[in-house]
Amino acid sequence: MTTIKQIAEELGVSPTTVSNVINGRTGKMSLETRRKIEEALWENHYETAGKSSSASSGENMIAVGFCMGGYCNVLTDPFCGELLGAIQKAAKEQGRYIVYDVPETEEDILRLCAPWNIDGAIVLGWKPEECARLAKKTGKPMVFIDSCFADSEEYDNIGLQDYEGAFELTSYLLRLGHRSIAFFCDQEQPLASNGERLRGFQDALLGFGLSFCRDDFYYLPENKTMRHEVLRQFVRKSGKRYSAAFFVSDYYANEAITIFYSKGLRVPEDISVTGFDDNIYARLSRPALTTVRQLPEEKGRQAVSLLMKRIRGEETPVRSLALPTELIVRESTRAVIPDLPLPLP
Repeated sequence: MTTIKQIAEELGVSPTTVSNVINGRTGKMSLETRRKIEEALWENHYETAGKSSSASSGENMIAVGFCMGGYCNVLTDPFCGELLGAIQKAAKEQGRYIVYDVPETEEDILRLCAPWNIDGAIVLGWKPEECARLAKKTGKPMVFIDSCFADSEEYDNIGLQDYEGAFELTSYLLRLGHRSIAFFCDQEQPLASNGERLRGFQDALLGFGLSFCRDDFYYLPENKTMRHEVLRQFVRKSGKRYSAAFFVSDYYANEAITIFYSKGLRVPEDISVTGFDDNIYARLSRPALTTVRQLPEEKGRQAVSLLMKRIRGEETPVRSLALPTELIVRESTRAVIPDLPLPLP
């Protein structure tokens, strides 16, 4: 096995520095140096004999990965910020600290989980079809969030009733008389939560005798400039074709309302707009946003609770938990048939 001295020589650091990383003494070390050493230890399959004796110390940690498809502003995203805060609080109550990253590849996740003092991991938004294999590959307890895979009982996932929430919201729009509804999503091929929201949207249409047309699907690119151009083009070319727009998140809905107004498309007079999440963007939007409420803090608590059971080796069946949603009706939607009575939310 590669020795500490060999790793130190290869990286141009002292053996003491490598030893400090192995033993979790990294408080005064730069993040770049620590990560460089951790990657080298992981690549060389390095293990420390002191791992078992230190496993119950206060230095033990939980890794948290936000798989955001290249979107890195985790702390400024309301959902991610609330989720991370809930995980940190729940982990601290269990005597654990957290380290988080925004991994884009499987190798990134494996590196995040590699250090010996990482007891387990919570990963948001990983590809459902790859979760079971990834969990086995890390060799450490792992709980996923929003990575639900139909009929899967091979890995732990804390999710949401995305399908039910989208179905209820779309049905609400249909009961208001809307028959032409655009669907906006930040994935060209919606997966996991977004896939379930699209499925709920489609099934609600079918329930009213309508079919989903791919022309009604609008992809919102990650690049802000390109995304805004998609919304401007929608107003110019298609805005008058639709009486309502379903957005997969409150952030995108709020962003769209601003652009719609700048191009003369009024909300809700010309088009009703809905979001999903009920975060601060929904409450600060003008008009206030009709949306589907979820509680990211509950997702965080549930994920930590299940992960700690796995870490302690408690007998717990594999769980795929779907937390409930709630339809929140505000001013961004209206009935398009004057005599149509407003249904109860």
